[in-house]
Amino acid sequence: MTHRGVLLACFMAVVLLWTLPAVADEVRLANGSRLIGEIVNMEQEVLHFKATFAGEIKIAWAEVVRLHSDQDHTYVLMSQEVFTGQATCPSNGNIQIVDERIGKLPELSLGDVTVINPSPAMSYKGSMTAGGSMNTGNTDSKAGNASAKFQARSKRHRFSLGAKHNYAEDDDELTARKTTGSLKYDFFLTQKLYIYAHSLFERDDMQDINLRSTMGPGLGYQFLDSERASLFAEAGVSYFNEDYDEGEDQQYTSGRWSVGFDYELLPERVKFFHFHEGYYSLEESGSYYLRSEQGFRFLLIGNLFANIEVDYDYNNKPLAEKEKSDTTYIFGLAYEHAF
Repeated sequence: MTHRGVLLACFMAVVLLWTLPAVADEVRLANGSRLIGEIVNMEQEVLHFKATFAGEIKIAWAEVVRLHSDQDHTYVLMSQEVFTGQATCPSNGNIQIVDERIGKLPELSLGDVTVINPSPAMSYKGSMTAGGSMNTGNTDSKAGNASAKFQARSKRHRFSLGAKHNYAEDDDELTARKTTGSLKYDFFLTQKLYIYAHSLFERDDMQDINLRSTMGPGLGYQFLDSERASLFAEAGVSYFNEDYDEGEDQQYTSGRWSVGFDYELLPERVKFFHFHEGYYSLEESGSYYLRSEQGFRFLLIGNLFANIEVDYDYNNKPLAEKEKSDTTYIFGLAYEHAF
């Protein structure tokens, strides 16, 4: 082929590629916006979309009114059926999937789609928090705190692990030393309803507690579980044991309840979190124990946050000369990571 022939062939190829329809995904939102690009996935009611001119963005699934894709994606329906293929939206709020195996499916509501391109069977996330202070001179004091949380999650299983330690002294006199650890396993009976097994271990020198331990089963409900908001409530029974250094030990069966709520006040920038659990004796009337953690996290850079937290514990029947409540104020840094 001559040099002129090569140039002509290249020109024809460029023209052919230019005239071929581009393979792309299209999303239309309730506010009228139209986005062209690529669907990454949709989970926990958030669509991850790689827009042509804006990079990857997050869109609340409830804001999507139309979706069209010339590429194959995997769609998981509320009925737990799974289909792979292309999709069109015949009308606002509806979707029709052309499955690669069985052809065109009946028209569905977008609300029937719970996941697009599901993540691997198991996902993990964790966080670490640390803070402290030191004073010398007229005031000689120091304090420190550290905590870590880890969670592994699949469709039916969730395993959680937590640990926290607080320490403080003033003029070489111990004013706080408390260590807490927890283990929990959840088995989801449905998408939101689950049964759990939970255990808690605490040592508190200022309360004269060598070891406070609880363990037991219960039932929980996950009201919200999205990237922006999480809300659950639980109720069950626990064996409650307190081993004191000098006081009389206590053991009894208790009822347990807990509530956890996380919410991004400003998406990916400001987070509010709250967790509390309570134990009420089923044997000794009026005896109960409460513990809670709540605060805010402010994004600094990447996965690093400023952490402001208040922990509050209340034991309505402590040992003689011990206070019923303890409050800890925590200021520090937190690192979060999901994978």
